Amino acid sequence: MSKLASIILLSYNSRKDLAECIPSLIIQTYTNHEIIVVDNASTDKTPEFIKANYPDIKLIETGSNLGYPAGNNVGARHAKGEYIIILNPDTIVDSDWLSQLIKPFEEYPDIALTTSKILMYHQQDTINTCANHSHFTGIDFCKGLYEHTLYFSKPEEVGAVSGCSFAIRREIFEELGGFDPDFFLYLEDIDLSWRARLAGYKIMFVPLSIVYHKFRLSVSPLKEFHLERNRYLMLMKNCSLKMMILISPALLVTEIVTLGYAVLHGMPYIHNKLCAYWWVLMNPDKIITNRRKVQKNRKISDKEFLRLLEWKIPFEQMIENRITRGMVDVIFNSFYGIYFKAAKIIL
Repeated sequence: MSKLASIILLSYNSRKDLAECIPSLIIQTYTNHEIIVVDNASTDKTPEFIKANYPDIKLIETGSNLGYPAGNNVGARHAKGEYIIILNPDTIVDSDWLSQLIKPFEEYPDIALTTSKILMYHQQDTINTCANHSHFTGIDFCKGLYEHTLYFSKPEEVGAVSGCSFAIRREIFEELGGFDPDFFLYLEDIDLSWRARLAGYKIMFVPLSIVYHKFRLSVSPLKEFHLERNRYLMLMKNCSLKMMILISPALLVTEIVTLGYAVLHGMPYIHNKLCAYWWVLMNPDKIITNRRKVQKNRKISDKEFLRLLEWKIPFEQMIENRITRGMVDVIFNSFYGIYFKAAKIIL
């Protein structure tokens, strides 16, 4: 008998997306699953749409916009499955998506999380991301963005899942405490992945689990705040003191990179970058408490943790001008490459 999988769809004004996504879930070849829609106080009548068209789907109305991590945590608390599946509602999935995504759990007991191959909805032979490109200074990028779907065709252990589509064993999700609700938006998937790896668990990329995602690469001023604030939170929670001290020059260089990005994009971005600093300065107790929890459960060394992190920043996802991008790439990635190798040797 196959184990029950709980698919959680977090909605915030996602009625139109759900109208496409849900039919692709109903026809999954892995039939032992439940679908849970968590609605974060949508104003587009998402709850009414679910009640009228899919009365068998478990609908949870939070009453307010809790954000991505807290909203998904609510869904997980109501889930009955042994596998928790997180899926963005602005997707459609192949009929074998779920079967392939949970297959490694049944074959390899040391695998705790799996993540899908995510392709572009409007250009289905093109990659959105294949797991996530998790830089050792906390910046996160799409792995394989705009590459042809033939790339990244083999299963492999990776450093982080993509929050767009991943699965996790229920007992491990609960052991880790779920997502960190302080993140609200962005990098919560990387933080969960880092905590899982530090606790000794493995993550696998599953290329036969296919998702088509309505993705658009953009960074708004508000996204700038969440990305930077959450990056600091993630680093301070997950990195040992020794590692933080060792990589501090690289962290300083990344501050130059991210501050330069903000300056080039104008005052709203600079303002939100500074707000990220301010939030961290105003919340030391919360950061210290969360850090103690993570470090207490740590099972692997700094060197093992660095093994699946990335040293190269894909500046093509940040800078459009080819000449500028080429210069920046040579300068900064040369430094990161040398420093990363040295850090692994020292650790």
